[in-house]
Amino acid sequence: MEKHALGILENEDLLDWDETRRIQESGKQSGTFRAITPKLLYYLIEESQKFGGDVLDQFWEQLGACDDKLKENIESLKQEDFVSAQTSFDVLFRGLDPKNVNFKPVLEMAAEFFTHLGVAFMNPGGKKSGTSTAFSVSEVVNEDTDKLLQEVKEKGGFGTRKQELLKALSFKRDGNFCLLTDQPFRPFNKRGMLPALAHIIPNSVHGKPDTLKCIAMFAGAAAVDEVVHHLNNIGNVMNMELNAHVSYDNLEWGIEAKEEGGEVKYIFRLVPTDPGIRGMGIITLRDDDEIRFGRGPEGKKLGNGPLPILCNLQLAVSRVLKMSGAADIILEWRDHADDDGCDRLFIASEEFCDMLDAKLFLSGRAVVA
Repeated sequence: MEKHALGILENEDLLDWDETRRIQESGKQSGTFRAITPKLLYYLIEESQKFGGDVLDQFWEQLGACDDKLKENIESLKQEDFVSAQTSFDVLFRGLDPKNVNFKPVLEMAAEFFTHLGVAFMNPGGKKSGTSTAFSVSEVVNEDTDKLLQEVKEKGGFGTRKQELLKALSFKRDGNFCLLTDQPFRPFNKRGMLPALAHIIPNSVHGKPDTLKCIAMFAGAAAVDEVVHHLNNIGNVMNMELNAHVSYDNLEWGIEAKEEGGEVKYIFRLVPTDPGIRGMGIITLRDDDEIRFGRGPEGKKLGNGPLPILCNLQLAVSRVLKMSGAADIILEWRDHADDDGCDRLFIASEEFCDMLDAKLFLSGRAVVA
């Protein structure tokens, strides 16, 4: 059924989804979201299948909930080999006019993933550690590794002290330089760059049961367990130069982790992938280059790198959001949510309303509706 679903969604003109749930009753934001819905479902299914997730099954279940005849036709489609998107479409809508079908259940499914997976992974309001002073880094990094690990285990939450502990452990695991730019970090080199602690899976997913539910459907229960248990631990962090961190948060690149010869190899991937092309800014790696984690003095003890499933999950979500166009919408809302200069906006202006909508949405106080 995967080929049937992807074929129909790829040829989105076959579907007539004019009544997509909207961010607002009218305006370019709702229109843009409506336009990318088939692509969002397409890439959700494609990437979820790599994890053995349940997005495909959920798609057919929700599509069947749209109409009893459609549900009957889905059962018939299960008996058919994939020939072409048009053939699949003809079987699926035999005896039906798509214009008369209420697609609300499947469109709500797309909206849920957009809201609870997409926005959570790109939410600028998530807790970040940022850069730190040379004093705070050097003070912590000189402590014993076992002592640091014990303190990380004992400390809850996302406080500054815990982030400094994780940053120190990342230095001990990977070395005192940026793995992406090969530039030294301060305080180990006085002309080096300030390190920023990046979380592979963003902290913004913390405390969001709907997001965890979407992750479970997308990548399976094992992935959710790893996220919950390692979100704020050494297996979910790495130090990097600040601009590289920003481009990572914007889903410009990700990390593919794969096993080769009994060892994990970490690969730098642009999103979408473009082998041989160099990363943005001062990143020196090219798509398909290895990221050499574990070169610090305690590399082996600290796992030689972040957890593979977390790397692959973030990369998969990045691909879904970027390749469907959903990331562009969220970035646009982030621009609207930036209230710099809002005192210059008339309270009833379209710009002010867009900014308010974006702030409410990104803060979780509004959803696609």
